Amino acid sequence: MSNAGLYIGLSGILAQSQGLDVVSQNVANADTPGYTRETTNMTAVVQPGSAIGSGVAVSSISQVTDNFLQTQAYSASADASSSTSYLATLNSAQTNFQEPSPVGINEQLSALWNSFDQVANHPDQSAGRQQLVGIAQQLTTTLNSDSQGLTNVYNSTTSAVSETVTSLNQQLATVATLNGQITSVLGQNGANTLIDQRNQILNSISNEIGARITNNPDGSVTVLSGGVTLVTGTTAETLSVHAPTAPPIPAPGGAVASIVSNSTGTTLPITTGSLGGQLQALNGPLPSYATSLDAFANSFATQVNNILTNGYVYQPYNPTPPPTPPPNGLPLFLSSATGQPITAANITINSQILSNPFNIAAAQNYNQPLDGTNAQAVAALGSLPNPPDAQYTAIVSQVGLDVSTSQANANAQTTRAQSATASLASVSGVNTNQEMVNMLAYQQAYQASAKVISTISTAVQSLLAAI
Repeated sequence: MSNAGLYIGLSGILAQSQGLDVVSQNVANADTPGYTRETTNMTAVVQPGSAIGSGVAVSSISQVTDNFLQTQAYSASADASSSTSYLATLNSAQTNFQEPSPVGINEQLSALWNSFDQVANHPDQSAGRQQLVGIAQQLTTTLNSDSQGLTNVYNSTTSAVSETVTSLNQQLATVATLNGQITSVLGQNGANTLIDQRNQILNSISNEIGARITNNPDGSVTVLSGGVTLVTGTTAETLSVHAPTAPPIPAPGGAVASIVSNSTGTTLPITTGSLGGQLQALNGPLPSYATSLDAFANSFATQVNNILTNGYVYQPYNPTPPPTPPPNGLPLFLSSATGQPITAANITINSQILSNPFNIAAAQNYNQPLDGTNAQAVAALGSLPNPPDAQYTAIVSQVGLDVSTSQANANAQTTRAQSATASLASVSGVNTNQEMVNMLAYQQAYQASAKVISTISTAVQSLLAAI
């Protein structure tokens, strides 16, 4: 009998004790975000010339992960973030239109046609004309407000993109720093904690731009987006935002918002992550909504103005002397931007009509008493097969359809992300029941190793006593 048995037993105690430490670490971090379950890897110790070996040693403490599931989780999470941020922007645009509601443009258009009808029936009455001017003024104010609201949504989304890119630059730099730290301590105590910290940042980066993460043999990671390298080793790229400031919101197909590499000037083809969703909204539906609203305001104002300017202002009937043609009517709507076409942003009421509602050209026949047929022609615009109302309703309907489609997509992507995260957690997350089983196994092995030492010690003592 030699001391080898004592050392073998001691190695078992030390190894099982370290296994218990790892179990404690896992259980303590069961609810820690980003924590990856650790496992104790043991190997048999064999000394040259030994026939039975020399015990056991902990070769490493490794993290339990699955690169495929991790990649799937990154991708699903990025798609969910993209659909959610896109939906949030569209929801803001839809809220801006306030439809359907008593203060919405649809209701105001209906009230305007009714007011023209009342003026047509009573062209000599001031009250009806004043009411018409008030409704028209409210309509132009709402169009101005809706246009400004879309501009606010555009600019706030652009600001959010800029804030995210600022944060993204900091995260990329942190990943590069952690790459260097992890490489220098890989395989030593503390490496796993640094890897967990880096994984949390990588998850955030993926949520923002849908980055592709590549694990390198030296423990570092490479971060790419659309083929553009953002982090390699200890070197990190910096990004900037190129986006026009509204007003006006760029027309579809015009200037676009983009994320650009500062070192190469390359535009990142970001289509996923929260930035991808925001860029999609900035470069797609928001310009489309603004352009459509401007087109409606211009078409609506032009149709009303064309009828009014071909009519005549009201004059009390006086057969002696014979009536002479009064001046033609004035346009009701003008652009507040001199020389510019009427848009939703600049539409306003003609100041001459605002100061004197009797300048509204109600008559088509200047020599007829109480003629209101011109005002009636304006009122009839609301009853056309394709009235101005329909053009506006089409805008609101498109916004509603876009929101509905985006909501369904966001729900589906969120469910997919939750499923992918759950699959990764089933491998990398801490299962307290499993840890309890591991704890009992380490405890029993520890006690068995201690029993070996105790038994050998007793045998040696007995042998010594017998001599």
